[in-house]
Amino acid sequence: MNGAKLFGLEEASWAERGLFVVTMSVMLALGGVGLARPSLLSRALTGAKGWILTYFGWWFILLGFVLLAAVFAFTASQYGRLRIGGPDAEPEFDLFSWLAMVFTVGFGASVLIWGVAEPISIVQHPPPEPAPVQGASLESMALAFMFIHEVFPGLAMWYLPVAIAFGIVVYTDGVGDYKISSMLAGVVGEDRIPGLYWLVDLAALIATIGGISTTLGFSAQTMSAILGRVFGLDATLLTYVVFALIGIVFLGDVWLGLRKGIRNAARATVILIGVAMAVLVVVGPSLYMLELSLDATGVWLSEMFRLTLYTAPNADGNWAANWTGFWWAWWAAWSIFVGSFVARVSKGRTIREMFAVLVVVPTVFTWIQHGLIGGWVLAPGYQGPVAEAMASAGNPAAIAKALQITPFGTVLAVLFVFIIAGYIITSLDSAVFMISAITLGDENPNPRNRAWWGGLLAVFGMMSLRLEEFSAIESLSVTMALPFSLFLLLVLYGSYVVARDSVRDDETANSESQQPSQQPAAQSAADD
Repeated sequence: MNGAKLFGLEEASWAERGLFVVTMSVMLALGGVGLARPSLLSRALTGAKGWILTYFGWWFILLGFVLLAAVFAFTASQYGRLRIGGPDAEPEFDLFSWLAMVFTVGFGASVLIWGVAEPISIVQHPPPEPAPVQGASLESMALAFMFIHEVFPGLAMWYLPVAIAFGIVVYTDGVGDYKISSMLAGVVGEDRIPGLYWLVDLAALIATIGGISTTLGFSAQTMSAILGRVFGLDATLLTYVVFALIGIVFLGDVWLGLRKGIRNAARATVILIGVAMAVLVVVGPSLYMLELSLDATGVWLSEMFRLTLYTAPNADGNWAANWTGFWWAWWAAWSIFVGSFVARVSKGRTIREMFAVLVVVPTVFTWIQHGLIGGWVLAPGYQGPVAEAMASAGNPAAIAKALQITPFGTVLAVLFVFIIAGYIITSLDSAVFMISAITLGDENPNPRNRAWWGGLLAVFGMMSLRLEEFSAIESLSVTMALPFSLFLLLVLYGSYVVARDSVRDDETANSESQQPSQQPAAQSAADD
């Protein structure tokens, strides 16, 4: 077996092989620096993230608002009726499977990790005076910001523009290869600027790998904290064992493919989330959770534009940039991978259907989740211990502490471990599927190539268990998001151009098809 076949590159072009080798080399080199000189990597990446958020935090806030308006206009217009894959395309997945895959790949364990960490952090370190919302409690305002960042409008701003562009350009119009760079087809031709498409795909792969590696790392740290602090086990060793089992399941999913592997893992994870939220309502501070959720929902809905565009220009520091700016940059980097995956599993669906399954339904689902989780950790008797744990040992310790002080928390902890494992499997599966597809330009990449990418991501995720500074790699996604912010505007405009031409072609074809049937009638009238 030659090297190309070993890596699943036997049918790849030289450019695609180069993309694989360069991306692997860059990420492995970055990981090597992280292990050999963790402080150097931490300073470099964290410094880059800090500079971007300080000077361009406002840009991400503005861009998010522009993309939100564009997405609503696109969906409500005649282009909202366009079907991904063409007018005769049939849906590949049933409604529940489709929704489950979109939800689990779009959020991951961040619902648990940041669902605890952000409301607690904002209460402990609130926005500078004057407060963006007068008369609201700190708890309600903190949870309202959580709704802004992870429920709506965050859901509609970032993933959908890429999903629309990828679906229309690659599937409906059939322009270019199955690559991120193909979305530029409506704006600039591949031969116009030699090497541009290849560089775009390289940057997209690095940003995606950086983002998914960080999420896997956070998930591993959270799982380790729960196993160690709640159950008193040898957390690191057991987490390695759990990851090994996840790896076996992942390899099985690689060979099962998109339809059976990722779909079934996503469906199981969504069911577990529903069960866990039901248990939380029973064992948690239920009355406070429900009352705070409703109060925060009122703040969120009544002050949505205020909170979304909040920048605190007269205050010292960069509170808004470090929260809203960070979230929008993170979503922007993730939008490349998630948006293209959503388009892949949405063939046969219209743009409006995709809007419903990517925005409307998840908005309700995540609103319930974050309302319950936020109300749980902000409740009297919970907030103080959770905040203390987070200040001393980080976000994973905060989740573990909340479970420790909750009645029947061990039951909830078991469910959380399975949910995190489900998120890891679905995130790893879908990320590897899209990374391999983008590398090879193939809608259904071969298992061998996907397995190599999976190995790289798993290694990056596991590193965080032994190297705390390696979490600084999260800054890579934020750093890559700055140039990709312009890319998002370009692909949104390009998708409009392709959609406009597609609608015009359909109208022309329809009018031409009607002409022959009209001619006999016209001739008959002339004969009379």
